[in-house]
Amino acid sequence: MLNFQDLDFTTEKFRQLCSALAENYTSITIEQYLNSENNLPECFVLMRHDVDGKAKPSLRTALIEKEFDIHATYYFRAKKNIYVPEIIQQIEGMGHEIGYHYETLSDAKGDYEKAIKMFEEEVNRFRGICTLKTISMHGASLSKFDNRDLWKKYDFKDFGIIGEAYLSLGEKLNYFTDTGRGWNSKYNLRDFIPGKKQKYFADTTDELIKLINSGELDNLYITLHPDRWTSTTFRWSLFWFQDLAFNSTKRALRMMRK
Repeated sequence: MLNFQDLDFTTEKFRQLCSALAENYTSITIEQYLNSENNLPECFVLMRHDVDGKAKPSLRTALIEKEFDIHATYYFRAKKNIYVPEIIQQIEGMGHEIGYHYETLSDAKGDYEKAIKMFEEEVNRFRGICTLKTISMHGASLSKFDNRDLWKKYDFKDFGIIGEAYLSLGEKLNYFTDTGRGWNSKYNLRDFIPGKKQKYFADTTDELIKLINSGELDNLYITLHPDRWTSTTFRWSLFWFQDLAFNSTKRALRMMRK
């Protein structure tokens, strides 16, 4: 029988992660990092959330971060049940940054002209309810199109965007993501910084917390998906099976692409 207290990717485990980060690092948003002009804290963490599922879980993680005075960046997709103005504005009101989790190239099935028009429309939609300065691509791992490729033809700065969460931050950051239900999992197809050779890995959040407390790293760039961090055994089991299914599909796709 599952003992919920011993499980990873729970709300309580997220709270433990936030506690360790608050004790060891100064949190800054993606926008603050890009505007820093090399005037960065000695030890800092970029806490990023990709809101892929429903919006409500992001409100829970944002409240926990507020308790620990952590300022994070939340990237919302422009989809039903994710683009929820009331929740987005609440999170921004807590001092977090709001960004746009774009996926227009995959939505447009590779039609660049259609994709950039959709991008502009959705940027304007976000700016109708919040401040928007940075963007992050949605991996859309089941699509053959990488949304970052949109910027091989266009320039996001033409839309008042100062940076993209994968393309604009450089290779000096120590990147960790919970994609694939692990930290820098082998099931991760696109959630990485291009050109960055990953040096550090962690199988569990406890291992990541141990690394945080070691003082070995002077910076961290952490990407989480709020709906993965649950507060009940039922929802934990639901997302465990969902991740298992997605990871199996990703493994098959990786083999096909090879």
